Amino acid sequence: MSRFTTALTCALAAAISANLAIAQSTMTPLASFGTNGWLAPGTTSTFVTTGNTERGLAWNPTTGNLVLASRAGGNNVRVLDGTTGADLGGFDVTGITGGTFAINMAGIGDDGAIYVSNLSTSAASNFKVYKWDSELLGPLLPPTIAYDAPSGLARTGDSFAVFGGTATSAAQFASGGSSTVNNSGFVTGLLDGLNTSTPYLSIPGTTTASNDYRLGLTFVDQSTLIGTQGANARYTTFNGVSAAVDATIPLGTASRRAMDYAVIGGTPVLAVIDSISSIVTILDITYPASPTVLVSATTTTAPVANANATGSVQWGTITGNTATLYAMNTNQGIQAFSVFLQPPATAKAYGAGCGSPALALSAVGAPILPSSIQLSTDNIPATAQIGILALGFASIPGGASIPTIPGCLQYVQPLATSIFLTLGNTSVQLPQNYPNNPTYAGLSIFAQSVVVDGSTVLTSNGLRLYLETF
Repeated sequence: MSRFTTALTCALAAAISANLAIAQSTMTPLASFGTNGWLAPGTTSTFVTTGNTERGLAWNPTTGNLVLASRAGGNNVRVLDGTTGADLGGFDVTGITGGTFAINMAGIGDDGAIYVSNLSTSAASNFKVYKWDSELLGPLLPPTIAYDAPSGLARTGDSFAVFGGTATSAAQFASGGSSTVNNSGFVTGLLDGLNTSTPYLSIPGTTTASNDYRLGLTFVDQSTLIGTQGANARYTTFNGVSAAVDATIPLGTASRRAMDYAVIGGTPVLAVIDSISSIVTILDITYPASPTVLVSATTTTAPVANANATGSVQWGTITGNTATLYAMNTNQGIQAFSVFLQPPATAKAYGAGCGSPALALSAVGAPILPSSIQLSTDNIPATAQIGILALGFASIPGGASIPTIPGCLQYVQPLATSIFLTLGNTSVQLPQNYPNNPTYAGLSIFAQSVVVDGSTVLTSNGLRLYLETF
């Protein structure tokens, strides 16, 4: 047994933690909701239609219910039972006026306050957000104004998301809309009635046509969000002055749009609905630029055309590896799922190597328990003679600068290393053996290669090995 294999085996034994369930991810219809998980248009609620009047849906963490913004027959804000889909009644909408659509999207704060936005299609037209303090007070009192001002965007309210909100801290909003003038943009602000907001325009790394934040928008945290108009989603950080795309998430198809982010069982995931087929897909975005499809499903039949590509996706109650998920495709009703997430064994690259071409590390095979795979270091300079493979249980996702190796980044906090000879080969493969022990399921191992070429040192990308039994 090599010095590296011995070190890794000992480290594995020391790192045993909770044994995860040995099962693949599943999405099953929430049978109590509508008819076998589908609240079809025109069945339980007259405010769920085949028109384009329902675009905003939000889940209330304080009641477990859904709040639906519907323009069917007027301005309506309806409460739907989160378990059955039954229409529990509407809110007082007195005073709601203005905008191309007076109501359009919905969001709910952590404290249960409900927010509904309009759709503004002109830079001179105010973007408005209305607030009801709770579901209990919604039918009794008209809304207050949480935001009412020009947003700084040419169009605002196609997408809308709410983050935070307590008795002492105002909730935050983000919204986007189409634009063909500048590169993509969005606006963020506080829902405190003071109309404080910041527009982020012409964000580097986004597209000029339409808007990469128009049809899907979800918060990751108070300074990070994900937006899309389809095909690709932009993982974006913002700081009150500027915004930057940290990663582009390939969604797989151009019609995956409405979305919601959550962390389930320790895994960051993105749920996205296809605006054509109504298929809902859950992506593991541990490394956003390299997502893994965990599971897809739909409860609908005979999808109705959704020419506006609008809708809403909302995670509900989350407990461990299980969650409830709701998805509304405009014109196609509301779906509800019981979700169990268990990512499969995968090897995912993150970051980038240095050199020209860049030194690269990849896996030949998946780290399934039990199995043997190869870790392949490629693009090694022909003049190099020696390399090092480093592994550990902690990663440095964005990479850390290495003062002695300019232009190269460290992606792993190493626990064990193995020296290998390159002998002029441009590619070297090292075997990795994983035991027949399901206790290691759910463990992540991080790897990175280093190659010495005379006085030059090169580093590869990072590689995350997620161990599982399938």
